[in-house]
Amino acid sequence: MNQQRLANVFFAFLDLAKFRIVGMVLVSCAMAYILSYRGEFLLSRFLWTLMGTALVTGGACALNCYIEREKDALMDRTCNRPIPAGVISPINALAYGAGLVLIGLLLLFVKVNELAGILGLALVFIYLAIYTPAKRWTWMNTSIGALPGAIPPLIGWASTRGQIDAGGWILFAMLFLWQHTHFFPIAWMYKDDYQKAGFRMLPVLESDGSKTFGLTVLSAVALLPISMLLYGTKFVGFAYGIGSGIASIFLIIAGIRLCLEPSRTAARSVLFLSLFYLPVIFAAIVMDRYCPQFTSQIQVWLEPLFRWT
Repeated sequence: MNQQRLANVFFAFLDLAKFRIVGMVLVSCAMAYILSYRGEFLLSRFLWTLMGTALVTGGACALNCYIEREKDALMDRTCNRPIPAGVISPINALAYGAGLVLIGLLLLFVKVNELAGILGLALVFIYLAIYTPAKRWTWMNTSIGALPGAIPPLIGWASTRGQIDAGGWILFAMLFLWQHTHFFPIAWMYKDDYQKAGFRMLPVLESDGSKTFGLTVLSAVALLPISMLLYGTKFVGFAYGIGSGIASIFLIIAGIRLCLEPSRTAARSVLFLSLFYLPVIFAAIVMDRYCPQFTSQIQVWLEPLFRWT
């Protein structure tokens, strides 16, 4: 029984740090690191970067849960989170979140570099000091919240180069847009919950969801040319070009379907495809980076399909 309780507490702390979000963050950070490094791949630096980014992100999420614990208790979607459910006390959640953030920042500053640490600090500040209160003030909170969510690839890029150049900013823009496509359907599906908690999400402020659906499609459409910039500027190869193009087109089609025939099924379809977008991009980058001969051969095979006749 004690072992079961310990297991429950362990998973509650993982839940408090929103490990699913941390997982997506690590994919975007690793993607930037693998794309940007030159010369020898330093495994230790790569692992320190991922660890520091994971701790900073998880700590910020835990502190967000601490700040919004009373709001979470009002919503069906979040009432079973560790703090409102009584599994973890608020003071323990506060200490846990602060500890993760401090350790993560220390790792980034000491084991990686100063720029990575500054970016980690910016992530925490924007997420907690700007985005969290903005949810009660303006529907633009989605765009504000997309800023810290787009910082992890900058951390990955800064870890290898000590600076951020064009490739890093393109990844930042991609993650910024992707979060709109990903979150607007969630906000629409749970608009009643958000209304009960007093959060000014866009679907709460409109009756028919037309702006929400329109922005979902718009962000998905904008994601296609932005993502293709990496291919056009030769940061990546053919596998990425095909992978990102197909993934973006599927997102656009799902968004248009949601716009034309709004339903929870259509919204879940957009959400489902958005969850696959980052792994597809990551896999394509890995293929181009480590299997260039294979991707070049694929390009040769497929070239007739793209040739004008």
